[in-house]
Amino acid sequence: MEFLTGNPFTTPVGQRIEYATSSSLQSEDWALNMDICDIINETEEGPRDAYKAIKKRIVGNKNFREVMLALTVLEACVKNCGHRFHVLVSTREFVEGVLVRSILPKNNPPLVLHDRVLSLIQAWADAFRSSPALTGVVSVYEDLRRKGLEFPMTELDGYSPIHTPNRVKKLKTDLGMVRGNLTVMSDMMSQLDPATAKHSDTELLQELYAACKHMQDKIMELVPRLNEEKLTEELLVANDEINATFTRYQRFQRQRATQQSLTYVNLIDLSAAIKPVTAPTHSHLSRSTVDTVSSQMTGLRMREFDEFAQNRSISQTRPSERNEGVADSLAQAQNTRLQNTGTIPVSQTSVMDDIEKWLDVDEEDDMADSEGVTSEEFDRFLAERARAAERLPSLKASSHDVNNHSES
Repeated sequence: MEFLTGNPFTTPVGQRIEYATSSSLQSEDWALNMDICDIINETEEGPRDAYKAIKKRIVGNKNFREVMLALTVLEACVKNCGHRFHVLVSTREFVEGVLVRSILPKNNPPLVLHDRVLSLIQAWADAFRSSPALTGVVSVYEDLRRKGLEFPMTELDGYSPIHTPNRVKKLKTDLGMVRGNLTVMSDMMSQLDPATAKHSDTELLQELYAACKHMQDKIMELVPRLNEEKLTEELLVANDEINATFTRYQRFQRQRATQQSLTYVNLIDLSAAIKPVTAPTHSHLSRSTVDTVSSQMTGLRMREFDEFAQNRSISQTRPSERNEGVADSLAQAQNTRLQNTGTIPVSQTSVMDDIEKWLDVDEEDDMADSEGVTSEEFDRFLAERARAAERLPSLKASSHDVNNHSES
């Protein structure tokens, strides 16, 4: 059938398995074994190609050293590879048709090989019992026990199918680097202020976070595959430390984003709202007040002046008429009195003096008006006019007394 399926040792992983199981080796080549695991994990065809190559090395091989080396490679792959490989090697077909067949009495296997195969079957049955897709090995194990086959006394809790020192050493080295990165992140976040942290510092934090996140993904992928309790516990502790530091980092980033948004909003408010404001000084206030009062006074004076000018124009057009009317009345009264009595009474002299004085006042006021008046002069003018008006009834009364006297 090989001419139909091809030689499994011609594939990349098959070639390495052939070298890793060669009887010419003095001991296991762990570097080559880990290289085989990496190919299985990283390539699409790796799991099936490795399955075929290991099967070919075991089935019908009378070189028990090569078979033992093949079992070592198989154990390494089961421990360090994923579900895709487990599905292939945990089937009844492989466990019963390859592993159990290799230790049948007709093949006369050495005791060490016999015990090695049974130990693997027992360990895998215990490890894969809770996985429905991997229970083929469980059923083979139960069948063998029912038939009375005795399995070697093995402490299953502490059992590790294979000890891979280089792989474990590298894993522990990576964990040490992760813990160092976590320490640096914690120290930086304790010393940095999220609001004022430099760009270079935040970039370094991001790089450390990315490195630790990558390692955390590896840890979560490895934990389900491990059978070493101590190593599994160490990985879980490291994962808890990573999560605690990541929580601090996320809080730091939120605080930084909040501070940046507040600063941005404040800058917008300041640029939009703040305008230069000059506080009014005493001189400005005084000048403003003075200007306002001056404008009000000017308006008041202009209104007063307009009213005065209007009254003044009236007074300038009417004095002659008023004087002429008074003079006509006085002349007519005087003629009447002269006709009646022929003489001017003594009391009339004082009245005439008052009238003459009153007329003189009008002329003086007119002259003053032509030169401009003040508010005090204008008030005095009004008061004198009022007093002069009060004197007019006495003139009428005097004329009435003179008439009565002449009639008598």
